[in-house]
Formats: sequence, C-alpha cells, structure tokens
Amino acid sequence: MSFSNWIQEKLFDNYEEWRLKSPDYNRNGFNIVGIDNTLQAIHDGFIMYIELYPPHAIDGCTAMKARVGKKQDAVDLFLDIDGKTYRMADVSYPDAVKMMRAFVKKRRVPDCSLCVEVAYLDIDQMRSTFTELATLLLGDAKQAKSFMSKAKLHSMEELEDSWWNLYEKLLSTGRAVELSLKIELEDFLYHVQKLIHNKNLSTDENLTGDVSIDTAAFDDSQCIGDWCAHFNSTWKKYKLVGMDIGTDSLVLMVLSNEEFKTAQELAKELLHRIDVAERL
Repeated sequence: MSFSNWIQEKLFDNYEEWRLKSPDYNRNGFNIVGIDNTLQAIHDGFIMYIELYPPHAIDGCTAMKARVGKKQDAVDLFLDIDGKTYRMADVSYPDAVKMMRAFVKKRRVPDCSLCVEVAYLDIDQMRSTFTELATLLLGDAKQAKSFMSKAKLHSMEELEDSWWNLYEKLLSTGRAVELSLKIELEDFLYHVQKLIHNKNLSTDENLTGDVSIDTAAFDDSQCIGDWCAHFNSTWKKYKLVGMDIGTDSLVLMVLSNEEFKTAQELAKELLHRIDVAERL
C-alpha cells in the first residue's frame, strides 16, 4: 500500500485499493460510509446487491457480497473463500453493516461456521425465474421461449446483458416505452395511451374505464414523476410501472396489479428492479 493510500484509510476512511460494486457503482475507491448508504438503498428497495473486493485475499476471502433477502429486514451474505462460495442467510441490516465494515476496516472475515456452501448464482433457478418474468412482460409464451433460447445466465455479467436484452425486446414489441425525464406532457400522454392500446385494454380512442386518461387533470408545469404518480393514484386495477435499466430515462409499462406484484418479486430474485414508475 502506498503512503498516500495509507493516509486516506487511517485519516479519512477512504479505501482506494478496494472495489465496491453495486448496480450504481463499480470501481476502486470508496468511503466506508458507502457501505452504509448502499445497504440502506437495498433496504429501501432501490438496488438489490453490494459486493466488496479487497486488493488481496483476507484469510482466503476474495469477496464479500450482500443480496436482498427473502425477509424484508434482512440480506443474505456471501463469502468467496478459496474458490468456494458460502452463504449466511437472513442477516439483519445493522449486522450486515457491522460485518462489511469490519471486513474493510479490520480485515476481519465473519465466522464461517455460520455459513453453508452454495452456488452464488443458481443457474437453473435463474433461468426459470427469468422465463416466468419474460413470459409475463411480453404477454406471449412463444416470444418468451424464443427470447430465452438465446439468453445466457451463467454469471452476473450475463444476467445484466439478458436484462438489457429483455428491455430491448419489450421496446421492439411495444410492451414498453423509453421516455426522457424532460418529456413534454402531451408526448407523455401519447406514449401512455399507446401502451394501453398495445396491451389491448381499450379500443376506444378516448379510453374509458379503469385506465382512463383525463387530460384536464394533468399540470404541464409538473414533471413525469408527478404524472406517473397521478395515474397510479387514480387507476384501481392497473399500474404504470418502470423497469430499472440504470440510465437517466424511464422504461414504462402498464401492468395489472397482480402482474405488477409478480413482476416485482421475480425481478427482485434476478437482482433487478421493477417498481411503480414514480419511484424510479
């Protein structure tokens, strides 16, 4: 370790030789508070994982990872040790913060007697989950089967690529639209209307019923987040939802309440995010 990096660690809690990876950040160098903030973002449902990589193995451990757990107030911790992966399930967020901070600050690996050896990515389960999600979002089992025949899910990188490919497929089939955050109200309403028609919810140009569009209720001085929230506060059986692709644009879809709930859980299992549009 260089003298300047040693100073950064001891005086400022900056770890220039360590790498932190999450959906929003992937590079060397971070402040220790980044661990707290990233785990808080997982807790709040904005991202699904964090990974820490030391510059050198610590007692054989080359990575510590936390993924959103099945319990609302817990994460699953993973340790890569001597070429194997071990999981510690249902770790509370405060405990996860302590363990990850200790891994970085004190070079301390948690007690592996509390862990079980696992595969970090269950490929078969990932493929089953991805197939179910693709079928739901595309609304066509044949299209989903064709899409999944080309999908590769053997690593986090391939999972990211497949998520991006699904987003592109949804755009090309009209099941989703990608909109700028600076879009004008008239254009926004046009694209939402198009989504409704493409989902065959209405053939009436004026759109009546549960997915009606009352243009007079919208304020063009507001932003797209406000307009999305208005739809989701007035529609009873449907949601205007977003697919998080890690960009500054919004990828929007119209799903029934039941479809949204299922899609949100499936995306979570794939370490990705589908949420009501105004939360993206």
